[in-house]
Amino acid sequence: MDEPATGRTLGIAVYPGYGPEGTEEAIARRMEEAARRGYTEVFTSLHLPEASPVATAERLARLAGRARSLGLRLWADVAPSALAALGAAPDNLEPLASLGLSALRVDHGYDAAAVAAMTRNPYGLDVVVNASTVRPAALDRILAAGARAERLAACHNFYPRPETGLSIWWVHRLSSALAERGIRVAAFVPSQHGRRGPLFAGLPTVERHRSLPPDRAATELLALGCIHTLFFGDPGPSTDEMEAVRAVWRGDGIPLRVRLHRDITAVERAIVEGTVHANRLDAAEAVVRSTTSRTSAGSATAIPPRPAEPRPRGTVTVDNDRYLRYAGELQVTLRDLPPDERVNVVGWVLADDLHLLDFLGPGARFRLVVDGRNPGRPS
Repeated sequence: MDEPATGRTLGIAVYPGYGPEGTEEAIARRMEEAARRGYTEVFTSLHLPEASPVATAERLARLAGRARSLGLRLWADVAPSALAALGAAPDNLEPLASLGLSALRVDHGYDAAAVAAMTRNPYGLDVVVNASTVRPAALDRILAAGARAERLAACHNFYPRPETGLSIWWVHRLSSALAERGIRVAAFVPSQHGRRGPLFAGLPTVERHRSLPPDRAATELLALGCIHTLFFGDPGPSTDEMEAVRAVWRGDGIPLRVRLHRDITAVERAIVEGTVHANRLDAAEAVVRSTTSRTSAGSATAIPPRPAEPRPRGTVTVDNDRYLRYAGELQVTLRDLPPDERVNVVGWVLADDLHLLDFLGPGARFRLVVDGRNPGRPS
C-alpha cells in the first residue's frame, strides 16, 4: 500500500499467543480492520517475557502471508536472545526475513557495528533503533560503521507501568534530533478500550497520554512535527478509536479545539472554519498568524469592528476594517495581549489544547475545530 500524501503512517500492535487478543483469529480480524481503515504497519515483539520467542515467531509466520496480502508491513522488536533462538545473526537475517517481516526494531545488546551490518541485509528489511534511548552521537557511530542510512528508522518505547512514560517535551527533543538527521520516528499511543495485560494500564510512549482518548494523544504527537509513524501500543483499540486516530493522523493540520465568541459574525466564522491555516514562515513572537485567512476573507468582505476585549494566551482574533490591509487576518495569541480596537476577538482555544500552541512553529498547519458547547469564553 502506498504511503499517504502526508508522509505519515499508522499502525497497530499484535502479540501472538498473548491473551484473548493474541489468538490467530483475533489478530487476523484486527489486521483486516486496520487495512480497511488505511493503517499500513503492524508491530509485534519477539522477546516478551511472558511468551517464548520461538512460539511467537511461529504464530506470526502463519499470519505473515495474510498481512502481506493486506499490504501491511510487519515490524518486530528483536532482542539478541530472540535473534539467536531463531538461528539469525546481525550479518544473517534470513530467518527473520522468512517470517515476512519488513522492519526489525533493535534495542539493547547491539553495538554500532552490528546495527550497521543489519542495515546491509539483502532482504530489504528496515532496521529500527530505539528512539527513547539512542543519542545523536550513537547514531553517528552507526552511520560511520557503514550503515545504509535509507534503511534506518527509530521507534520509541511504550511503558506498561504507570508513571514511567516520557514527557511530551522530552519526546519532542529526542525525536526532533533524529528527524533533523533524516531518520523517520515512530511512537505509541494507548487504547482506552482494549488494553494489554498483565497491568492493563495502557501502552503509551508519553505518560500523560495514558488517560487521554487516543485521538487527543495523536494530536499532541502530530503537533511535534517530528513523528512519522503512530502505533496503537495496546492490541484491542475499538473501531471508533481507530477511526478517530486516523482522522487526526491522516488529516491536514493540527486540530485545535476552540470555543467561539457569542457575537461572532458569519464572515468571521467562515474565516475560522473555512480553511486549513498555516503559521507564517517568519513566525511572530506574540501570535500565530494565518497565511490563508486574509485570502479566504476576500478584499470585498467588510469586517466591522466590535468592542475591544483583552486577548489572553489562546485567544483567536480576526483583524477588522480599522486594520486596513490586514483586515481578515486570523491570529492566535501566544501570550496575553491588551485590547485593540482594530482586532475582533472571535474565540478561544480550549484550556486542554493551549500547550499545543508551543509547537506551532514556522509553517505549521492547523485547523480550528469548534467545540459544540455553548458559545463564550471557556471558564
